[in-house]
Amino acid sequence: MSSRLASLRESKPLRSIVGTAALLAVLGLSGMALREIAPVFVVFASTMVHEIADDIYDLPAGTNWLIYGTGLAAAGGCLARLSSASLGAVMVLAGLWFVLDGAMTVRYGPARTRHEYVTDLEDDAGETMLRIQTMHVVSQALRDASGPRTVAALATEVDLTESRVESTLEYLAHKGRVERVGDRYRAIPPRWGRLTPVVRFLGWLPRRVGRPFRRLAASAS
Repeated sequence: MSSRLASLRESKPLRSIVGTAALLAVLGLSGMALREIAPVFVVFASTMVHEIADDIYDLPAGTNWLIYGTGLAAAGGCLARLSSASLGAVMVLAGLWFVLDGAMTVRYGPARTRHEYVTDLEDDAGETMLRIQTMHVVSQALRDASGPRTVAALATEVDLTESRVESTLEYLAHKGRVERVGDRYRAIPPRWGRLTPVVRFLGWLPRRVGRPFRRLAASAS
C-alpha cells in the first residue's frame, strides 16, 4: 500500500492534475470570473495533456512546445474574444511561435545537443538544485582563487567530491565561464561585469526567436 502511494506521489501526470485543479480552485475562490479563468485553464490543461500523453507514449522532443503553443494560442483566442484583444493577439502570436518551434524540433530533432551535465534532470528537482548550487560554489571559488586550481585542490576547498567538481568544471568550460590550463582551471572574467548576464540574454534572445524560422527556411530550400 505504501509503495503504491509513493508511486502516485511521484507521478507527474497526477501532480499536474492536482496542481491544475488546485490553481483553478484558488482562482475561483479569489472571485475571478469564468471568462478570466478560461485562458488560464486552457494553458494548464494543454500542459497536463502533454504530461499524461508523454508518460504513456514517451513523445519525441518538441512535442511539449507543440502542445503548449497550441494551448497558448487557444487561450489567447479566448482572451481576445472575452476580454483584451491586444493581449490575446500577443498570446496567439507567442503560441504560434511555440507551435512552429515544436514542429521543427519534432521533425528535425533538437537544434543543439544538450551537455550531459544538464540532461535527464527534469524529473529530479533535488539533483537540479544541487548542480546549480555546485556551479555557483565552484565558480565563486575560482573567482576568489589567486591562480588556476586543480580539480583535487578545488574539491578540497569547496568540500565536494572530485568527480562532482570535475563534471561541473567541464560544463562551465563548455559554457565559456572557465578555462582549462593544463590540468588546472581558472575563471574567465566576465566581459561586461555585472551586466554580462543581461548582455548575453539580449544577444541570445533574437537568435532563439529566429531559430525555427531559419530551420523552416533551410528545409524549404
